[in-house]
Amino acid sequence: MKKMNAVHESSGERRRQILQAALSCFTERGFTETSMSHICERSGASVGSMYHHFRSKEQLAAAVYMDGIVQYQQGLLGALEGEAEADRGVRAIIAFHLRWVAANPEWARFLFRMRHESFMTGTDDEFSRLNREFVLGISQWFARHVKAGGIRKMAWDMYVAILLGPCQEFARMYLAGKTVSSIDAAVDELSRTAWNSLAAAGETK
Repeated sequence: MKKMNAVHESSGERRRQILQAALSCFTERGFTETSMSHICERSGASVGSMYHHFRSKEQLAAAVYMDGIVQYQQGLLGALEGEAEADRGVRAIIAFHLRWVAANPEWARFLFRMRHESFMTGTDDEFSRLNREFVLGISQWFARHVKAGGIRKMAWDMYVAILLGPCQEFARMYLAGKTVSSIDAAVDELSRTAWNSLAAAGETK
């Protein structure tokens, strides 16, 4: 008889396989043209296993979206918290964002395109909770460095816009195959530009 934690681990792994298969199918076929049978075939999951985890294609697509958001937000906050110096933290945010997009192009495209699709109905509360925790984590890190005199004091939405606005635009061009700069070059240039915008007087480089 399997131990309970082994059963949970097996179930969790199957769920991850289904999510990844669904993402690939949605990318290749589009949401409308993808069926649950396509996802079963791609993931190797039985129909029973599929419907044990997800009641419908819509619920599965919403889970794919939310799982991508969680992975991105947790990864970025982890990269930020690992940096004690203000300028290195700014660079860590930009580097994580662009390299995550480069490493996860299917997920990045899905997150860019699908936020307002009908299958996302019902996720607003959870989405808002995740975003509140994400913003709180970023704002707390910045507050420490504002207090220490390394970063200019401004509203939290300005930090997000200055840091992630240019990253988002570069990422969109990158995913469309329209960039001429490498990810590493973009990390260097956007980090330098962001730091010069955010650094307290006398701290720019």
